[in-house]
Amino acid sequence: GEGGDEGGGEGGGPAGGEGEGGGVQASISPLALAPQLALSGLAWCASTIAYYGIVLWPISLGDGLRLQTTLGALIELPVYVAVPLLSRRLGPRITWVIFLAFAAAVWSSLAVIGGGGAAGTAMLLAARLAGTGATTICYVASNDAFPTAARGFGVAVASCCGRVGSVLAPLIVNLMPEEGGSRMAALATLAGGGALAAFGLSRAASEAS
Repeated sequence: GEGGDEGGGEGGGPAGGEGEGGGVQASISPLALAPQLALSGLAWCASTIAYYGIVLWPISLGDGLRLQTTLGALIELPVYVAVPLLSRRLGPRITWVIFLAFAAAVWSSLAVIGGGGAAGTAMLLAARLAGTGATTICYVASNDAFPTAARGFGVAVASCCGRVGSVLAPLIVNLMPEEGGSRMAALATLAGGGALAAFGLSRAASEAS
């Protein structure tokens, strides 16, 4: 009698667990995730545009492409150390906002002063720093925004939006007419929109274990 009761209890446990888990996943629809999908997608797209926009942007340096590439690498390396520290202290979402807002501020300044001279070159290098930080933190911040059951789907959608950004960046930098800093203004606007999207991205509550 006791053995049968114990066996029935153990046998029913997993079945109940599977039913509960299925209920959690079934309750999450793409429509319910639409705000998070839209905001994370916009922020990720803006991040890749901010990064590839500055990587493709010509910088006037004495040794041309070689020095530009070397300085870009030297600027990126400290960011890869700073991003985890900032993320741990401020949280991934706020860190994402900071880098995108910094990128927007830099490109806005460049639209006014231009990219020539020492000041313009320094601002372009600062834009490289901001774009690097934005594209580094977007993985963690997007992953943190969705409940466990929908995390893979949510990050996949955001990542695809990021790839769209990598397609748009060369079109803006290489094909958009440059009249009165219009290309820089476009990059500033997109980065600013991404910062607002990252700020509005709510952190989804973790499922109870």
